Amino acid sequence: MSTPMPACEALAADPARYIFKQLLSDLKEAVLYDEKHHMVTRIGGYLAALMECDVITVEQSRALRNETRTFVWGPDA
Repeated sequence: MSTPMPACEALAADPARYIFKQLLSDLKEAVLYDEKHHMVTRIGGYLAALMECDVITVEQSRALRNETRTFVWGPDA
């Protein structure tokens, strides 16, 4: 699937967010639905941790989560 994820790519480009970069890569490489669902859940948890530590805002977290959901389930997710 080639859904663009500009907010996710921007966060992954930050060297300090190397874990997010790996999670995003794992999501893109996932083939099975269960794998994709698992990765979206892991990314959501990671984003919650970043938000709790004031690294990202609530709005950024929502945008990032929306991009990952759209990547997996399409624009109507």
